[in-house]
Amino acid sequence: MEKAHLYEALYLVNHGIDEAVRGVQRLKKSPKLFMEAYHKSMAGLERRRSIINLQFMLEMHKLEEDDEARFEEEFNLWLSDEPLTNNEICQLMRGVERDRKLEGKPPLVQFLPRSKRPKKTPKKPKESAPAAK
Repeated sequence: MEKAHLYEALYLVNHGIDEAVRGVQRLKKSPKLFMEAYHKSMAGLERRRSIINLQFMLEMHKLEEDDEARFEEEFNLWLSDEPLTNNEICQLMRGVERDRKLEGKPPLVQFLPRSKRPKKTPKKPKESAPAAK
């Protein structure tokens, strides 16, 4: 899932708990509901909300720190005045492909193993035309 979807899911959980709290508050008006049950219900809902929010934030904190480190490295690499080496280009593309794979998207490039790469033939020097006398 993308980050926005995760935060949206957390919002929906919190919104649902808000609805449940409002429902319990309306039940409080009922003379048949004991105050102990009301307070236990309210405390239980809020406790669950805090556990869910805390766990989500801890997990997202780890993910955000990982992303920050990875993107900081990429950011610095792209800002460099030095041209990228073949290895740096491959490393960046492997990162892009890894992210696409995690998102379930098809690859943009394909990395061939050394055994399947075409053999490089040495270039022959161009022969110059014979000099006219």
